[in-house]
Amino acid sequence: MAAYSRVSSQRLATCHTDLQLIFNTVIERGYDHSILCGHRDKQMQNIALKKGLSQLAWPDSKHNKKPSMAVDAGPYFSELRNTDWNDEKAFSKFAGYVCAIADELLKAGKIKHKLRWGGDWDSDGRTSDERFIDLPHFELVPV
Repeated sequence: MAAYSRVSSQRLATCHTDLQLIFNTVIERGYDHSILCGHRDKQMQNIALKKGLSQLAWPDSKHNKKPSMAVDAGPYFSELRNTDWNDEKAFSKFAGYVCAIADELLKAGKIKHKLRWGGDWDSDGRTSDERFIDLPHFELVPV
């Protein structure tokens, strides 16, 4: 059975309750994954910007809000397999599952925001037309 590590749980706890419900539902339904980042303080955001992991400086990222309106998450990779941050197929499969859960929860009235994935910013089902690909990134947007 899939379960969060202490670290993933702590990271998710810094996020908006809609993100917590979405990702807790995903893990409860057995899709094992890790929470890589929730809230980012000024120093962490500037490091992410410098490394090219973000295009936004503090305080403009949704990760900089309290609670965080964004989360970075990805499919769990065992220690036997190194995480390939460019494995678009694995991240796309995971994102499809997460977004389907988010749509289900929104339709049921359990969350109040839509979910957008950083691999498909315009939500047209294609990654090839995006200028900036952020495969682990998910963010809340108004309905």
